[in-house]
Amino acid sequence: MLWVSCSMEKLYIYILSLVMLAFNINAQEKSDDIIPYNLNAALKIVLNNHKTILATKNDIKAAELRVKQSKGGYYPSLDVTANWGHENIIKYGPGNNTQLTARDATAKLTQTITDFGLTKSTVKTSKLSLKQTQATENQIKNDILLRAITAYLRVIQSRESVRYAIQSVANIKKQTELEDAAVSAGGGLTSDVLQAKTQLAGAQARLIQFEGVLASSKHEFEYMFGSFPENLNSLSLLKPVFEKLPETIDEAEKSTIENNPTLLAARITEDIGKEAINTAKSSLYPTLKGIISHSEKQDFGGIVGFKRETSAKLDFAYPLNLSLSEYAGKDAAVESYLATSTRIKDQEDMIKQMLRTTWDGLKTAQQNAQFLTNQARISGEFLELARQERQAGNRTLLDVLGGETALINAQADAIAAKIEVLINSYTLLSLMGGLSLESIEIVEKE
Repeated sequence: MLWVSCSMEKLYIYILSLVMLAFNINAQEKSDDIIPYNLNAALKIVLNNHKTILATKNDIKAAELRVKQSKGGYYPSLDVTANWGHENIIKYGPGNNTQLTARDATAKLTQTITDFGLTKSTVKTSKLSLKQTQATENQIKNDILLRAITAYLRVIQSRESVRYAIQSVANIKKQTELEDAAVSAGGGLTSDVLQAKTQLAGAQARLIQFEGVLASSKHEFEYMFGSFPENLNSLSLLKPVFEKLPETIDEAEKSTIENNPTLLAARITEDIGKEAINTAKSSLYPTLKGIISHSEKQDFGGIVGFKRETSAKLDFAYPLNLSLSEYAGKDAAVESYLATSTRIKDQEDMIKQMLRTTWDGLKTAQQNAQFLTNQARISGEFLELARQERQAGNRTLLDVLGGETALINAQADAIAAKIEVLINSYTLLSLMGGLSLESIEIVEKE
């Protein structure tokens, strides 16, 4: 009778623990009162306030002012000079010394008639520099947007991994308590308790590992967004952007070559180098200027009285350096352009290689996500069945504990694969120059 009583007590404890374990597995956190994180608004703030972007806006203003400055060569220049002072002329020999209060004012108007394209080339270069700065801003915005999206998704991945690990620790802990209670009741095995405690230590180690990854993800999130949401559960997954991607890699490559922000900025650099050759050529030619000058002088230069002078003339200048250094400058501009052009071709090849790698990564991630999600589902079904069979005495504790490990690993792998699909799809869109705030959509309910 005593044996029956102990067995019933053990069975009661076992069943109660299983009920509590099942409750913990199936219980879901109520999230109706959680305000969803407004990712779109947060990204707008990032694009408006990121220090690199703010610095680029200053660069754009400076480039705009340099365009205005370069146009100054088209307009006349007015130089006005005035002098006032005392003249004391000492004469050696016959005559009296002269003391005068001299006054002199001169206005000179100079207009360039032709400089054989030098001013035109300078203006074009400044406009290209402005265009390049604007293209660089777009490139930076594209890079920052992708980095922010990646940081957002990595936090979700880490959050889910931690959630799975916490549940696994709780389940194994309940299992450990169950086996310990069975031993205390006189019907269990001490080795089972040790197995459970070993598995619990492993689950706790995985939890610490995932929490460390989450902490690192938080740091990147805070750097990109400036702050971190109070509730991690307010973050929702993003929708893939498959409909915005081409069907073939050749189409993707064509779009990348035409629209990639980095390449667009680089090609303007090439145009600037080409225009530098024209500037160097123009500097080899003479300049022709028209000059109108008017001066009024009072008691100036030792001459008593008032004097007025007006002149109009053409000024022809042909600066010829006997060392012929100007020709060396032109040749240097040509070599610099060729070097820039070669670098851009190499940059284009690298971006095409990145595109192909990301394209293949997306296809692999899609397949992995499908299989790993199915694996996680099957692992969950196996664990539930193993618990039931363990209760009936048809499974060992090792089977249940092994099922717990397989489930947490499968769940972590599945969410990682899902995140990789999203990151690769957004990276592809970024490489093709199609990433924008409008392309980002939140999954309403996971």
